[in-house]
This record gives sequence, C-alpha cells and structure tokens, in this order.
Amino acid sequence: MPSTPQYAFPLEPVAPADAAHSRRSEASFVELRDGTVLLAYGRHTGPNDPGYARLRDERIVRYGGGSAIERDNDFGEIVAVRLDSQGRRVTAERVLVPAPADGLNAMSPALRRLPDGRLGMLYSHRESPRLASRRFVSSRDDGETWSEPVVVAEGGYKTGCHDRFSILSDGRLIAPCHGGDDFDSHYRKIWVAWSDDRGETWQTGAAIETPKVSWPDARFMESGCNEPGVAERADRSLLMTMRTAMGTQFGSESFDRGETWTSPRTLEVSSPSAPAHLSRLPDSDGLLLVWTPNYDARAPMNGHRHTLLAGISTDGGRSWPHARRRVLVHDPSRNTDYPAVLFRGNEVWIAVRQSDDPRVIQGRMSTCLVRVPVAWLTGQLAN
Repeated sequence: MPSTPQYAFPLEPVAPADAAHSRRSEASFVELRDGTVLLAYGRHTGPNDPGYARLRDERIVRYGGGSAIERDNDFGEIVAVRLDSQGRRVTAERVLVPAPADGLNAMSPALRRLPDGRLGMLYSHRESPRLASRRFVSSRDDGETWSEPVVVAEGGYKTGCHDRFSILSDGRLIAPCHGGDDFDSHYRKIWVAWSDDRGETWQTGAAIETPKVSWPDARFMESGCNEPGVAERADRSLLMTMRTAMGTQFGSESFDRGETWTSPRTLEVSSPSAPAHLSRLPDSDGLLLVWTPNYDARAPMNGHRHTLLAGISTDGGRSWPHARRRVLVHDPSRNTDYPAVLFRGNEVWIAVRQSDDPRVIQGRMSTCLVRVPVAWLTGQLAN
C-alpha cells in the first residue's frame, strides 16, 4: 500500500476523544423511529483525567501491575448520542450503562431493533481481568430508558465484541461471545448464546476452539480465536467469522440455528490479530465483510491496522474475490480498526475506532463515521 493516506469517502469524528476521556470507541448504532440514529460506545477515563492516577494506583493494588496498565482495563461506561440523517451529532452524551461498582468497565455495546419493536443491546460487564460477563438490556421507548440487565454468558472471563448481535429470520437472538481463563492469558475461546424468548433467558453452546500457540513475546501476541461475528445466509444457515493470530480470519458454520458449529477453518482472508465485521446485505444473498488486511508475523499484534477493506461474497462466504474488495481507509499515520455497520437506505454507515497514533491501542481513540453508497459496493458484483 502507498505511504500517503487514502480515504474512499470522508471519515468524520462523531465521538472524539479528549483530555478527560482518551477513548470513545467500539461503537454500535441503530435507527430510531424518528429517523435519527442512536450511537452507543465505550467512554473510558484516560491518563489526563484528574482522577486517573488515583484510579490507576487502586487497580495496581487490586488486580496487580500486569493488568493495570492495559488500556482495555481503564475505567469506562457505555454512553450514547444521537446522529441526524447526515450523521451529524445532535445531542450531548448520556450514560446508558455505568461502570460496575468497584469494577473495571462496561464496554462493547451491540444495538439491534428486536422483532417486537423494542431496542436490544448486548454489552460486556467487566468486574476484573478475571471476571466478566456478557449482558442484555432492552428499551421500549427507543433508548430513553432500559430494562434491568439479563446475564447472557458468564463463568470466568466472558465478553463479546461490539456490534455483534444477530436477529435470525425466525426471531431467535444470537449473541456471539468470547473469553478465556482471564484477560491476561491472551488465549481465547468462543461461545455462542441464543434466546428464543425475546432475551429473557439465554442458552450457551459448547466452546469453539483453535489451537493454543506459544509466542516468543507473549505481551504482544495472542492465541486461540475471539471477537466472533455471525450472519444468517440466504439458506438460513449461519456463518461466523473469528479473529485469530494465524494470519487469516477463520470461519465456522452452523446448520441448527447457532447451537452447534463446524470445526473452524481459514476463510483465506489475510488479517492480523484484529476483528472483522460480517453482515448480510439487505434484500440480497451477498455478505459484506469489513476488516483489516495487513498481516506481519514479526510485528506486535501480527501487523499494523492502517488499512480497512470492504468486500462482498456471493457464495455464502466461501470466497472473497479481490475484484469485489475496496479500500475504505489507508492511513499509515493512524490506527483504524473495530468497524460497526448500519444499513440506511442507499448507504452503508460504517463507524470505526481511529487513533491519533499509528500503533495499536495507543494515543487518543475516537469513533469516526464514514458513509458509503451501497452502489459503490454492489457494483462489484458484475465483476
């Protein structure tokens, strides 16, 4: 890739980081009944906040020095703003889910419109680097108030990636989750939870695993599979993507509505240790994948996240032809990752986490929005 920045369409900050909150990121959004869009994301207390030093010292005492300096373990809560039809922010932030009492943070929201008209949201409730759960709340008034949380997956350290929440054609809710023994082990597994009673109760399937791999420097490497995303295909089977440290995105299939899954295999989509976002194009058999393509086995996290691609598969995710891929962002001066996707009319809205530093999880991290014409993507299908 060239060293000069390339942006297919303008990338606008909708939740910029600042001195008090060095991270506003991992977003999800949903269209509201009045035509505005509710954007939810994690808001984390950063090093320039007046109380950060005290909070940092307390974490070192409580959890140990290894975890205390991890940016994912900054104290945080889930907040939301509204965007107008042009993607401009029109309201101030308000808290949807506070941080756990005496815990780390609430983060990684996943918003969807439920079949009964309510809004549903999955999120991660992180009490410590060794104890976390994925939870579900709902709203009957378009996000003004929310229900008491229901536990989706728990037991040890279980979380989930932002904007990964699938509603099947028969109404089943699918919550892809990941976790491990603890945050610091950096070996992850995947679990898929489902609900057939509108989110009141959840069941969880068996763990999905890939081999555990040892790296020379464990501080910058991971193993296993995590941050899954699920999409329903035209034949009602399910495809899952998963982040790995083996140079590609891996995938798995389910033919029983998400209860059991095939053995993971490579999707032959080059990727560092970074998540991909999978979704179904509206009124189409095509699948849309948005991901980071640059893999470098010698680099921390298996490669930089300077490029973001969008690609389409017309065979249920079995292939992702290069002729159907487009560069959304390429900027070597910034880190761009963690996409979320919302289809609105003739556009695809893609929210990303972008840092003012080229390294992963460094600098100030903001949520930015790019609006992409659907025709720019689907025009590839004739190739």
